[in-house]
Amino acid sequence: MLKVFEAFAGYGSQRMALRNLGIPFEVVGISEIVEDALLSYAAIHTDFLQERSHIDDIITADKKEMVQYLEQINVPLDYKTFKNRAKNLKTDKLKDMYLANRLIKNYGDITRINPLDLPDFDLFTYSFPCQDISVAGYQHGLNSNSGTRSSLLWECCKIIETKKPKYLMMENVKNLVGSNHRHNFNKFLHYLESIGYHNNWAVLNARDYGMPQNRERVFCISSLDNSFDYKFPKPTKLKTFMYDMLDEKVAPSFYLKDEFNLNEPIKQEVSYCIDSNYWKGSTLENFLVKHRRQLVTDKTAKNGKYKVRRLTPNETWRLMGCKDNDFLKAAQVVSNTSLYKQAGNSIVVPVLEAIFRNMFMTDNTSNDDVKLNYQFNLF
Repeated sequence: MLKVFEAFAGYGSQRMALRNLGIPFEVVGISEIVEDALLSYAAIHTDFLQERSHIDDIITADKKEMVQYLEQINVPLDYKTFKNRAKNLKTDKLKDMYLANRLIKNYGDITRINPLDLPDFDLFTYSFPCQDISVAGYQHGLNSNSGTRSSLLWECCKIIETKKPKYLMMENVKNLVGSNHRHNFNKFLHYLESIGYHNNWAVLNARDYGMPQNRERVFCISSLDNSFDYKFPKPTKLKTFMYDMLDEKVAPSFYLKDEFNLNEPIKQEVSYCIDSNYWKGSTLENFLVKHRRQLVTDKTAKNGKYKVRRLTPNETWRLMGCKDNDFLKAAQVVSNTSLYKQAGNSIVVPVLEAIFRNMFMTDNTSNDDVKLNYQFNLF
């Protein structure tokens, strides 16, 4: 049984990939601070939706105890001020937060985690915040002790050094290895080498691994076993295209105003990268001039022009490789705006599947002849 700890877990894309591959695993803990991401994670990966229907029979703690528990793990945090919001939650939301964090084994704010309190695990995944290194962000960087969100990478060191999991998997935006931030990336790799890890990294594009989205991300696989010479998966030919991912019926609210109809349809096979601000910037100008915030046309107006619309939240989750069933569970507990944000902040599941397949499986001939090799790779 592969034991996993997900740092900066989001809605659990790493867990989705392991599940989809059929690899026996157990998530022994996660670290996440964003309220809606925690609710989505619980809805998708636990019995949260069923248990909250009779939540008063399950929770025996009073309001003070629930607040103390959430404040201890420092969730949920306000995304802008990073102040704890537990005391401000209404009773129903407080109960949801308390139950969700219990069910998903959330250790909360990574800056508060004492590694000695964590169970042992074999795989540590850490997709630390990208806001301060992304081209679309403010470029505040990730220098150690700088206080930026991206500098939370360095908080992983105490966990890695103390727990020494055999495998590490890091993910972040391509700009991590750009000229402004490469020195910090190299510094982190040297740190890992100094405590015994062997590193392999590469930039992978989702469009090369079965998903019609132009999304380049840096992945780094590290292992304590120097004989484990990891090989990243080879690109494959794209067989599913963007228009294969679209809903047949879409609510009128997703369509732009009539004056934004086009004379020609949008005929893209691959979507532009889904980002966390898609919900507020999907305009015709952003799409046509800046080549971002994907728009589509799927029907014509009375004047014969093609009607332009935004992607629905479900479509953005599909372009991240999520199953509709997972999306529908999350959609029961968070808003459309949050669903958009979570998609943009996550990792494309089929890319993770390809990575984990090369880490933990040997595929000799077909999907029916997959042999797990992690049994003898783990300590």
